Amino acid sequence: MKELIRITESCGKQAVSARELHKFLEINTRFDMWCKRMIEYGFSEGMDFCTILSESTGGRPSIDYALTLDTAKHWSMMQRNDRGMQARNYFIEIEKRATKPLSQLDILAQSVQILQEQEKRVQQLETEQK
Repeated sequence: MKELIRITESCGKQAVSARELHKFLEINTRFDMWCKRMIEYGFSEGMDFCTILSESTGGRPSIDYALTLDTAKHWSMMQRNDRGMQARNYFIEIEKRATKPLSQLDILAQSVQILQEQEKRVQQLETEQK
């Protein structure tokens, strides 16, 4: 499965960057206003998301939110558009794969895919350095 939205580890849980989700969902509302509106639906810090401050580049640090996968699914569906449905289905599939035991063939196929992606990244980096 192609990675649509990067899933990381943050605050001890699998998490999604609210900024990356905002970009993927093609939200026209400014990021800070959109997050404030989403949080007002009853999501709570520490349970559904945690605040992340990035390093300052001369000004104020930018704020991002590490959303749990469930929160990312909720926020995606609240957009009521095709990208929201696509994101929600992606998160559901990720969750299914995490709970479903993999066969040796599945593990081998995933390993090959990871190695191919790493090789592409190395080639891109080599090309950029030239």
